[in-house]
Amino acid sequence: MSHRPGSAFPLSARGASDEAHDFDFLASDVQRHVLPNGLTILVKEVYPASVVGLSIWSRVGSLDEVDANAGISHFLEHMLFKGTPRRPVGRIAQEVHSIGGYLNGFTSYDCTCYWIVSPSRCFSTALDIEVDAILNPLLDPDEIAREAQVIVEELKMYEDKPDSYLYQKLMATAFQTHRYGRPVIGFESVVQAMTAEQLEAHYRRFYRPNNLCVAVVGDIEAARVIAEIEAQLGHLQPGEVMRDGLAPEPVQVTARGCHLEGDITTAHLQMGFHTPSVFHDDAHACDILSSILGEGRSSRLYRRLRERDGMVTGVSASLFAGSHPGLFVIDATLPPDRVDDAFEAVQQEIDRLSQEGVQEHELVKARNAVEAGHVFSQETVEGQGRQLGYHEMLGDYRLAEQYVERLYRVTADDVVRAARTYLTPQRCNLVTYRPRGAVSPRSLA
Repeated sequence: MSHRPGSAFPLSARGASDEAHDFDFLASDVQRHVLPNGLTILVKEVYPASVVGLSIWSRVGSLDEVDANAGISHFLEHMLFKGTPRRPVGRIAQEVHSIGGYLNGFTSYDCTCYWIVSPSRCFSTALDIEVDAILNPLLDPDEIAREAQVIVEELKMYEDKPDSYLYQKLMATAFQTHRYGRPVIGFESVVQAMTAEQLEAHYRRFYRPNNLCVAVVGDIEAARVIAEIEAQLGHLQPGEVMRDGLAPEPVQVTARGCHLEGDITTAHLQMGFHTPSVFHDDAHACDILSSILGEGRSSRLYRRLRERDGMVTGVSASLFAGSHPGLFVIDATLPPDRVDDAFEAVQQEIDRLSQEGVQEHELVKARNAVEAGHVFSQETVEGQGRQLGYHEMLGDYRLAEQYVERLYRVTADDVVRAARTYLTPQRCNLVTYRPRGAVSPRSLA
């Protein structure tokens, strides 16, 4: 639900204070090479790891889809491991496992990623497998039909999880124009009707070398890696990547609510407030704010709603900060008859912070917690490669370190200003999910 770009190693190991810090651990020693056809290569040598993480990225995600093909980027991600002329269905995974590796992929709003982690001595084999999968997908109609059912089951699995189901409803409530309001996985009707022709057209449109990045992290020699990638992908012809226009979300001027019932035994509440994109300076203050309000047992919302008043069984806050203006999310699980109480208590805690400010120890603790999230995501070559590749998709792999550096510029006044600016009643989107027959909440009817 949240997005917090990460740093490579714990800055707190050298003292988490306002003293000077180095912020270039993840980005340090990265070699960035762009081939004549526009394909970007990122290589970071990490020792003494005996493994290597290889990821291939395409700058295409659900934000590039119109409603008629919503979910096609995710569908194509599934299909690119389903077989090539050299490797029939099942062979790709079998070969990766045979060298002691594992593979997977994911699709986000902004990009699609395919990755393999393997012993470093098997890098050439892993590269051959992944390049074959990316360049030569079969897109067999029978496999497409079978995979459509897999994706539909995946979609239903999310709908069976109350938190995930409610989060989709929150995004749809908050983003009524922008494509953030649609699930990345798409819609069942679109998935069921997907054809090989549609997938091939999407592939040819976005899988051009000048729209791709290869990130490699591990026990490898950069010069050799770059040479091998160029030998495998340097022949590809670049081309213009045409993107559909993306309408911005209009400024929200009145509160919105969505109240749902289902066959569940406890109630769920989520509140979302519009916030800036990850590129905006206020994103860093909002990230600190989410930690102060709702990260861990010492957060303000947990101490008030859970420990003092006992009106929730769990409560948290997080920030979704993407390439476009995002959402500050507060999430609570609670008895059905405490929904209104919890909603009012959250508003009171926001008001109290806005009026009374935050203490310096809260700021330091929250900053450390946010940074720790970055740190923990960098403990593996896979994690480092994911951060490098994702930020390169956003524009520059060094954005991860810049994000952490800017956290240290956030002051207590910045946090208060962010609360007053963004966590306002007119920006609020409230969604609730209650057991069937439970009394409807009064809040935001």
